[in-house]
Amino acid sequence: YPGFTLEQLKKSFHADTYCFDSIPEKECFMQYITSGKVAEVYFTGMFTSNQGDLSVHYYDPESGRIRQYYPDFLAKMMDGSYQLIEVKGDNKIDDTVVKAKQAAAEEMAVASGVKYLMYAGSQVVSTHILDDDSASM
Repeated sequence: YPGFTLEQLKKSFHADTYCFDSIPEKECFMQYITSGKVAEVYFTGMFTSNQGDLSVHYYDPESGRIRQYYPDFLAKMMDGSYQLIEVKGDNKIDDTVVKAKQAAAEEMAVASGVKYLMYAGSQVVSTHILDDDSASM
């Protein structure tokens, strides 16, 4: 990642390469890693199928089964708090399964003292999301 400062490099990169699913995911990561409000940020969404330790069990209303969901990012903020972050395409925000994942993640996050944030892709690419936490869904 040419152009990153040594300080920014120290905030992340627990893998040698990150493979973002979308432009909004990459933009979210860039905003977090370059923000002075963020101590550490990790792209956890690319580690699925038991490749990583961070997953949320949720009830899938379409299949009637318990499934695992892998949020996109985990961030430790400079104030010591943590955020669990998901970036979704605008057309998926109101999807039934996405809402089920969100509800399960929020429940787990609250119980763990973590803030869960879901951002619409258009929001991430059009604003500086860390400047206004109230803009998250």
